[in-house]
Amino acid sequence: MNFENLFNVEGKVVCVTGGAGGIGRGIAGAFVAGGARVYIASRSDLKEAATELSGEGPGECAALRVDLASDDDIGALAATLGEREGKLDVLVNNAALGGFIHKFGEFPMDEWDTMMSVNLRAPFALTQACLPLLREAACPESHAAVINIASVDGVRVAGDNDWAYGMSKAGLIHLTRQLAGLLGNKHGREGGHNITFNAIAPGPFPGMLDRYLETAEGRAAVGAATVSGRVGKPEDVGAACIYLASPAGSYVTGALLPVDGGLLVGKRANS
Repeated sequence: MNFENLFNVEGKVVCVTGGAGGIGRGIAGAFVAGGARVYIASRSDLKEAATELSGEGPGECAALRVDLASDDDIGALAATLGEREGKLDVLVNNAALGGFIHKFGEFPMDEWDTMMSVNLRAPFALTQACLPLLREAACPESHAAVINIASVDGVRVAGDNDWAYGMSKAGLIHLTRQLAGLLGNKHGREGGHNITFNAIAPGPFPGMLDRYLETAEGRAAVGAATVSGRVGKPEDVGAACIYLASPAGSYVTGALLPVDGGLLVGKRANS
């Protein structure tokens, strides 16, 4: 048995949406460190972040502008990837919105629609647009991978009033399973064989939880909710993505991988 290249992603073409900061930066950085060619895509100008990531090598990073709420932009992103690379080995649907907090009776439907559009509709549409490129990359010796960044709030009932966020992430988890079952099925009619579809459920990380992490006391309180006793680091999710995209993860599809320090398990007193 050869373990030498088990976690190898060298030369893979990777697209990470929202890849400039927080978890997205950790994902993009992990693939660059592994020698991949990474495209970070966002509505913001990420050229500076891409230059910094390329400097960390040995892989390289480029920035692409895309509004994930626009079908035209999503189609243009897939077309650009096709023109530049002709294939796509890894698609990481990471970009998301959160923090729309209102009492149930006051939750604005326009905010609900905006969050669903970015957090759920966009991953569906981008996966659909990129499927021909994923098929081009996929083969029995080297699978292609779609990795959806969900959340523990798609599994549990969160304690805040961010009503749309958890619903969007629960939908993303179910979409991942459906993609794996229908597109990744060797005997399926959609022809996505040798493509894996998995979701990662991060727990407490910098980014959307920044409002709670501004002080040492806040960070300690958030970390104390986990079994590990700390807030997550972006590279924790990056490492999980490397696993799922590398040969090590070729037999994993339709799975939800919590990267949450044991938050979903919950702490237990010693018996």
